[in-house]
Amino acid sequence: MGAELSIATLQTIIQVQQAINDASDTADAVMKIVVEQACEATGAPGAVIELAEFGEMVYTATAGSLVGTEGLRLAMSGSMSGECVRTGTLLISEDTETDPRVDREACRRVNARSMVVVPLVEGNRTQGVLKVTSDQPHAFTDDNVQLLEQLAQFIAKALARASVMDEKAHAASVDALTGLANRAAFLSGLESMISGAAGNGGQPVAVVLYIDLDGFKPINDVYGHAVGDEVLQAIGHRIAHTCRSDDLGARIGGDEFAVLLAASTQPDPFSLRDRLVSALQQDMATSVGPLTVGASCGTAVVGGADLAEAVLARADAAMYAEKRTRSAR
Repeated sequence: MGAELSIATLQTIIQVQQAINDASDTADAVMKIVVEQACEATGAPGAVIELAEFGEMVYTATAGSLVGTEGLRLAMSGSMSGECVRTGTLLISEDTETDPRVDREACRRVNARSMVVVPLVEGNRTQGVLKVTSDQPHAFTDDNVQLLEQLAQFIAKALARASVMDEKAHAASVDALTGLANRAAFLSGLESMISGAAGNGGQPVAVVLYIDLDGFKPINDVYGHAVGDEVLQAIGHRIAHTCRSDDLGARIGGDEFAVLLAASTQPDPFSLRDRLVSALQQDMATSVGPLTVGASCGTAVVGGADLAEAVLARADAAMYAEKRTRSAR
């Protein structure tokens, strides 16, 4: 490789590798660095990483003129990116207006008159492509193509490594049974909310709900833990689908759950609390037929002077107070 590449190209490769190595260890961060460096290294107006997903190519990370097109989906069949994934070979279109291999309408939509499409191959799988585009025909030189070709394997390995780390980080923050956040992830989210509140004079910014299931132990005792797990999964599903996108639901442990409700008037956290408790107490389908549990819920308001564990403890205490009050009736 050294004899074939110019000193400038080698320096660019080292620069791009260093930038990727210095990036945050997430797939999103690596992809963002890759497309930005691809634009800079080749002089391309735009760059994109497209990932193959269920017969489509999805614009996942963009730079330059292609910023704002994230989420664009193109059929693999009839597109140069799809052909690049199928064949695992670098492809060049000197002029998309006359090239029968491209999706011409899609190229016009993103103003790509010429492009280089590089496969990102890790092992025996092409996971996607790096594509650089220009609004001019015949825009890319042999040096540009050679540079992208040499970088492709390194980029694919970096993405694969970052994806594995993302999966591990996700597994470390998620309750495996319900798919909700676990206790550690919930406390981390609560700490972030408190830090944000500290900047606005410590005014209340959120509400924490602490939920304990009533009547869950008898289900485990009578039907076994497998059915108990079905109930917990159903509860997790209801929490996830009742909460808003800015809220955070978690399984704290056993049959105890917590929800961090962001301050909002649409709807306000307390009406959302009532709706959630009502949803949790509805019949749920299980392998032994419909089952029902109750839900005791304690509430704590979050301010900027709080500690995360202290907020959770207040909500827990309020939950037990509610449970005692109901038992005394």
